[in-house]
Amino acid sequence: MNIMSIIYNVSNNCHKFERNSLIQSSSIPPQYLLVPYNEFTLRTSISCHSFKFDKPKKNLSQFHPKFSPYLRGIFPFVIPYSNITFNDIENFYTKIFLKNQNQTSFASNITFENIPYRYENGMWYPIEVISAQRTAILVPLQNRDYNSKVFLLNIHAFARRQLLTYIIIFIEQVYPLRSRFNKGRLYNAGVRYIQQQQQLLNITCLILHDVDLIPENDGNLYSCESTHPKHTTTRVRQLNNTQRYTRYYEFLIGGVLLLTLDMYKIVNGFSNLYWGWGGEDDDLSLRLIQRRMCVIRPNYDLAIYVALPHRRGQRNHARFQLLTWSTVRLNADGYEQIDSMIRIINIRKTLTVTHLKINVNADQNLYKSSSMKNFQSSFSKNYNYITTNSRTITTPRIF
Repeated sequence: MNIMSIIYNVSNNCHKFERNSLIQSSSIPPQYLLVPYNEFTLRTSISCHSFKFDKPKKNLSQFHPKFSPYLRGIFPFVIPYSNITFNDIENFYTKIFLKNQNQTSFASNITFENIPYRYENGMWYPIEVISAQRTAILVPLQNRDYNSKVFLLNIHAFARRQLLTYIIIFIEQVYPLRSRFNKGRLYNAGVRYIQQQQQLLNITCLILHDVDLIPENDGNLYSCESTHPKHTTTRVRQLNNTQRYTRYYEFLIGGVLLLTLDMYKIVNGFSNLYWGWGGEDDDLSLRLIQRRMCVIRPNYDLAIYVALPHRRGQRNHARFQLLTWSTVRLNADGYEQIDSMIRIINIRKTLTVTHLKINVNADQNLYKSSSMKNFQSSFSKNYNYITTNSRTITTPRIF
């Protein structure tokens, strides 16, 4: 019999919890476990206790990146000048690079190798081999113009070291203007776009990637595993700090997450309800746990990233209330419900990136302030729907 966790903000004492929280004892469904949020996330590991990475054989027609002859270890990422443009990046990879010229007007220290690649139908292909996977790198954005250019310049070179077949998709929130970021809706919109283009793209591996993170070691393989999602953001350092890496709590799966399209659908993608910074990644972790899924992580020395400086977005003060009922609303809040909530305003396809500009509030009725009153009204409607329409999905235990 399954036991699901209801988690709450540990800063509330018991008396305050009874008076003010949405979670009253009579409203807790049977067979649920009530635990404090901070205790749960800090003490709970979502890592698989026992697993083996896929062990592919060297095959040029089903090529795995671990056999790439271009792996060098440390990746020499480049921080370009502030005047860099998207056209500069496209010219670099389609003209300058092909002539083995690394001198540009937007950077002075480029040491990327010119690895033979071709572009066809939106995807980049290595000429020497046929990749075993077809990879989509999804990057959600809002007001991150320079970071997106730095990321794009570097990620192409990184992917080519591993001889990936890949496409890079920027998913940018352009409406509502000056509104809080909704990363969950952007990821769901990006995956929906891929699903609609599957006949052309045939994507087999999704990489959910923060725009401010640049991988530092090409041994951190950007390939999906067949049985588990893979979380590669084990250690992160700030750009101007060359020594100190931060290792995050085990429950975290934000930053960079690799999984198949089927895995994404099993958990119904991301919640659509998180506006602002915080909570959406922990919500996804709870969804994975509810579906009896765990994540695997590469070697501690390989899964390292440098974080580009950026201004942190507005904090989501409703995240604890939303996390409380994460697993309850899983089937009614996520990827399958995204269509009415978003509208693609513009699609710009270049040789280096497919750029989707998204209205993430197309239905005009789900964005609420973070006050308890508004949250409770919105939650009541969702909970009534969930309890009358949701169904139970039984999945095998893979921990």
